[in-house]
Amino acid sequence: MSHHMEIKDNTLVLKTTSFKTEMVSFLRSDIFTRELSASLLAGALLIVFGFFFAIPGKITAIQLVLAAVAFGALFVFLRIYVFPEPILEAVFDRSRGVIETSLRKATGWKRDRYLMSELSVVRLDHRIVHPQNPDGIKVVEKIALQHGTILSGFGETADIYAVQLDFPGRSVTLFSTMDKTEAEVLVAKLSDFLQFARNCRER
Repeated sequence: MSHHMEIKDNTLVLKTTSFKTEMVSFLRSDIFTRELSASLLAGALLIVFGFFFAIPGKITAIQLVLAAVAFGALFVFLRIYVFPEPILEAVFDRSRGVIETSLRKATGWKRDRYLMSELSVVRLDHRIVHPQNPDGIKVVEKIALQHGTILSGFGETADIYAVQLDFPGRSVTLFSTMDKTEAEVLVAKLSDFLQFARNCRER
């Protein structure tokens, strides 16, 4: 999910998994996915369990089936509860004049509230991010090639477009992408929604 927006009456809800502007957020996903992390940890736990609880003798088909089932169960559990996808949800409530953000992490939810009346502008922020570790990038690319994987765009300079809310003393990033048009469309929709809210209050 890149982002999903829903407008109902006086409420706009925006949900996204793409809201960071660091280079690693866009490039690491080509290598270290949450699925890969969950599968590696599940495999490691099975090896540990097997070491302590292994039954002497020849490995049977039943044991292999049980190991496969255990791996699947561990993978699902770890993917959902240990490596969950961070989700940012922003709720714009015109009736109450507030903007509420909720960020889901592995450690729980972080919630913030802002007043629409204090919002200065919804803007598009453009950042050019350069790779920080060229030597490390070369090593990763070499290892990937040895495994028959081509990391498209890995290690290249990236243009990142972030949708931001500006308040006095701080900015809040709601969405980030390498697609400029996608970010521009979102800025326009949010601005239209908020402008309508301002017009209603001024009548």
